[in-house]
Amino acid sequence: MKFIFLMPVWLSLVGTVLAQPTNDVGQQERAAERSRITAEKQKLEADFKAAEAVCFRKFFANSCRDKLLPPYRERLADLRRQEILINEVERKISAADQLLKTEEKLNLQQQQKIDQAAKIQQDAAHQAERAKQREVNQDNSAEQAESNKASMGRKLENNQSKALETASKGAQAAANVEATSKRQEQAAKNRTEREQRLREEGLPTGKSLPAYP
Repeated sequence: MKFIFLMPVWLSLVGTVLAQPTNDVGQQERAAERSRITAEKQKLEADFKAAEAVCFRKFFANSCRDKLLPPYRERLADLRRQEILINEVERKISAADQLLKTEEKLNLQQQQKIDQAAKIQQDAAHQAERAKQREVNQDNSAEQAESNKASMGRKLENNQSKALETASKGAQAAANVEATSKRQEQAAKNRTEREQRLREEGLPTGKSLPAYP
């Protein structure tokens, strides 16, 4: 029978489908087989009815019809088995496609989880890096503030030292002026006393002696 010869082809097709469920290269072939089976069933039915009509015109109509039924039923069963085989192939293809979609969905979900975990880890690393950088910046700011404070302290000490030095120089200058003034006063007093003594003694005073500093 034709069905027997077609079985290896269908079994090979099933193996191919199971191996590559998403690559249904036999879809057109299966559609063509369905069309062929449908056409053969229609022809078988028409031939049987024509032969049955001939039997009804004969005297032994029932005997004639009984002879027609076995080959008709056998051929019809053969065509139905071919349809069942095609349906089984398509069922396996559909199941394989569904399995593949499920696996792809699971793989996608797993990849999304991996990506999410990686993102969380990356964000945590960035946060840790930012916290470390803030700590470094705070340390640098504290160090800079301490340095500025020390620098201001040194400047204040320098200013105070300069102020003390200026005050000391001013006091020394004032003391020098006062001493000079006292020496001049003492020299003028000594000159006046000497002139007075000379006048009392009747001696000429002459020119005034120079004032000694």
